[in-house]
Formats: sequence, structure tokens, C-alpha cells
Amino acid sequence: MCRANLRVLIGTCAVCFGAGILLSFLLPGYFLAFIEAVVVIAAGVLLLGKRNR
Repeated sequence: MCRANLRVLIGTCAVCFGAGILLSFLLPGYFLAFIEAVVVIAAGVLLLGKRNR
């Protein structure tokens, strides 16, 4: 993996983590649980789609 790609990946993860913490203070718990479920399902679909090709 290239160093530039790793830097972009780490930066993206840090921004997403910070946004998640910020949203946890602003949104109610049930809405956060719904968003988390959607993200996990989408990640699973993307991984399964990659594996079948």
C-alpha cells in the first residue's frame, strides 16, 4: 500500500470518528442505532459484492 493512500485512509477514519462522536451528542440514541445498522449492512453488501466478482 502506498504511503499517500495510507495517509488518506487514516485521515478519513479520523474525520469519521470525530463526526460520530459529535453526532452522538446531537442525535438521539435510536437514530444513531439506525444509522449504524444501515452502515453495517451497506459495508456487508459491498464486501459480498466484491467477493462474487
